[in-house]
Amino acid sequence: MIPTLKDYEKIAGKEVIERLKTSSGRLAGCHISHVNSTSQGGGVAEILNTLVILMNRLKIDTSWRIFKGSYHLFNITKKMHNGLQGDPKAKMTSFRKRVYLEETERNCIMNHFKTEDLVVVHDPQPLAMIMHYEKRQPWLWRCHIDITNANPSIWGFIQPYVNRYDGVIVSMDQYKKPDVTQPQHIIMPSIDPLSIKNAPIREDKRKQVLGKRGIDQDRPIITQISRFDPWKDPLGVVKIWEKARKEVDCQLVLMGDMASDDPEGPAIYQKVRDKIGDKKDVHLITERNDVLVNALQTDSSVIIQNSIREGFGLTVSEALWKGTPVIATAVGGIPSQVIHGKNGFLINNINEGAKHCTEMINNTRLRQEMGAQGREHVRKNFLITRHLQDYIDIANKYITRTGQP
Repeated sequence: MIPTLKDYEKIAGKEVIERLKTSSGRLAGCHISHVNSTSQGGGVAEILNTLVILMNRLKIDTSWRIFKGSYHLFNITKKMHNGLQGDPKAKMTSFRKRVYLEETERNCIMNHFKTEDLVVVHDPQPLAMIMHYEKRQPWLWRCHIDITNANPSIWGFIQPYVNRYDGVIVSMDQYKKPDVTQPQHIIMPSIDPLSIKNAPIREDKRKQVLGKRGIDQDRPIITQISRFDPWKDPLGVVKIWEKARKEVDCQLVLMGDMASDDPEGPAIYQKVRDKIGDKKDVHLITERNDVLVNALQTDSSVIIQNSIREGFGLTVSEALWKGTPVIATAVGGIPSQVIHGKNGFLINNINEGAKHCTEMINNTRLRQEMGAQGREHVRKNFLITRHLQDYIDIANKYITRTGQP
């Protein structure tokens, strides 16, 4: 069954749900469109999958458009993505610019925004669409990545498109750009506690799905769940595990799907496969399976998030919600989720990662205490109901309706 707002009341509280209903009243009947580049794979698609449903539950007419592109286009936009996260080698050649702009125009011919009261465009892939419309409504650009140290040439390429928007939404205050003149808002991402990935899962089901993949529930498990992406540093996770297993018996699981807008994934996966070689107790999983993710995050002794750059890192909140401590690098939005020494540990290098993994595995009581604090931290700060409220508050600022207050 698709959840209703009433279903979230048991987790978030009645006051939260009542405020959502009250504050969204003047938006009833408004038309809002979200645009992004993939319907599955990655945190943006997961958020929209619930957010759009709940906005409609509040009688806000909300749609979700998918920006279509070729493998070649998404190879280019991944370079843009890397550049915006600080890759100094990323560049937009004249050929890449032409492909990007031609495929953007192709999408604009197929998509029309006439009746919308607000358009929200997510991330760099569909960013330039705004250039092809006679704007009848406010447009917001929602940037989910860390653009603090953006490559100047990539930022210089996209800035003219950013400047056409009425406002920009980022995940953290430090991501605001001083050369953006439009209002900049903060919306931190969230998880859906009622989704298949995050709802409680029975022990026998967990045993079944893990056992099918050769993962032994009776031995400690260290897991990282992320795309096979250089910014997630899966090779670094392997090194952490190699050091930790010298002290404690443990398995390593690296699980990540292959999103359609991320063509780098197969190459990174192969590098990890080559690094592992014939080592035992390492499990590489590339399937898209929310039940398996749930089981891993629930039954692992510790979850690692070894990111070099991270827009936010929703897998952290997913794990904390299941009462599993997280060991992670202090980048992007991770420090807002992992409170060092309370619900996990923030690390600076491989040695620290291995040390804390060993500590977590050896100290069951500490693991349980940190897990309980992690779940409560997520309940208060990173559930979809808070995310929905943030969007309602921003929509109320931008949508003007005749005859409405």
